[in-house]
Amino acid sequence: MTAERKAIRQSIYDTLTAMRAENLAAAEALADTVSLTAYVHLTRKTDVGLVWTKALQTALDEHEAVIIPAADAVYFIDDTVTVPANRRISAYGATIRLTPDCDVLMLCNENTVDGTHAPIDRSKPDCNISICGGRWEESRDHRAGYGATGRAVHRIPGADDEQRAFYGVSTLFYFGNVRGLNLIDLTFAHTAGFSVQTGALENGVFEHIRFEQCYADGLHLNGDSERLWISDISGEVGDDLVALNMYDWQNSSVNFGPTRCVWCEGLDLAPSSPYKALRIEPGIYYFDDGTSVDCGLFDAVIRDVRGIATFKMYYQTPRYELFVEKPERGAVGSADNLFFENIQIDLDRPIDSFREYLESDPVRGAFGAFELGSNIGYVSFSDIDITMYPDRFPLSYLVTVGPKSIRVGQYEIFDPYLSSHIGTVNLENIRVNGIPATDAEKLIRCVSFDDVNGDGMSSAAGTVGEILFS
Repeated sequence: MTAERKAIRQSIYDTLTAMRAENLAAAEALADTVSLTAYVHLTRKTDVGLVWTKALQTALDEHEAVIIPAADAVYFIDDTVTVPANRRISAYGATIRLTPDCDVLMLCNENTVDGTHAPIDRSKPDCNISICGGRWEESRDHRAGYGATGRAVHRIPGADDEQRAFYGVSTLFYFGNVRGLNLIDLTFAHTAGFSVQTGALENGVFEHIRFEQCYADGLHLNGDSERLWISDISGEVGDDLVALNMYDWQNSSVNFGPTRCVWCEGLDLAPSSPYKALRIEPGIYYFDDGTSVDCGLFDAVIRDVRGIATFKMYYQTPRYELFVEKPERGAVGSADNLFFENIQIDLDRPIDSFREYLESDPVRGAFGAFELGSNIGYVSFSDIDITMYPDRFPLSYLVTVGPKSIRVGQYEIFDPYLSSHIGTVNLENIRVNGIPATDAEKLIRCVSFDDVNGDGMSSAAGTVGEILFS
């Protein structure tokens, strides 16, 4: 790695450790404190236990810091609680759970804005929100599907139910249009949608977070964000442990735009998790008026990762019927100055179990631990320890570059018409099956298609400008 790239990496770390310290100091300065039990008269008795929704909302409306005391009994919530700016919730030793029939999210900030249709005005964010400690749960035992649980209850004036605002929010916590957010020492359990969803976020700290029997993404961090510190994230989820989805499908986001300056370390996915991936999705997003934004990722370090087999970094549309439908409008997004470090990978199978991958189809069957289909200026892989199975999967690689294509019946699952390019790939200290790699060409596969679907629009290629190897 050159001195210039080392300086960029160091700057990311310095910027984010300073931001983290400022966030924690701001939270600590919130001195007007009350115990939630002071509002017990506002609770409501139900068959499952005391419901504290009104009590918690009133406490937050009236005080800067609310302590939810440790207790054997569960604190039940049956509606969305809005967290104003300059608030801290401390819940060490407490369990807070949505009631079984509650299908809306539990916590969100006050001034959320829907950025689906047009860029949002970031001039009036909610500032300085912290939630520390506690076990935060839904009363679910499976993934429910987008919008079935964790709905946002905001409404657009005049919109009917089919056009409700915040369609892309499906989560337990949602924080958007925030400057200064701390989520620390939290455990999430039985969440049917995402556990945490954010976007339009500046200065976010996500630290010491565990997931237990959660059924979708753990941290689902959407775009239009900058300066994110993510550290010590672990446990069992049904989808991505952490998703950095700057671009996303409209049922999964209301925030679109680039993410800048990320430090993400200490990820440990439980072996019981069914989907061992980390999703990073750049892409070009189009607003209603036809203007677009490059939802890219810039200046990011992802390090100390265990339990994840595949890092997905490509634009993907919903599946579409060949010769009948056109893919959803969009295009390849950008990235630059990405550093992947100290990662252990067991690539014992393709993350998506399509026949082409399992049977090593010579045209469509290549897959990788890092699947890159974005326009990337510089990406570095260092101290990567990968276990591979070339006898079973001869078309498996450390890195694949370029388009993907899987045809299921008349449907295309990916986007074989999208070319992408990486300027520089840096490889340092790569071990394959415990042995130091000596041939960079065997680690990287550039994928190309020549009208693979016979539709006149499925030709594309991935290319690399230079490979630095040591």
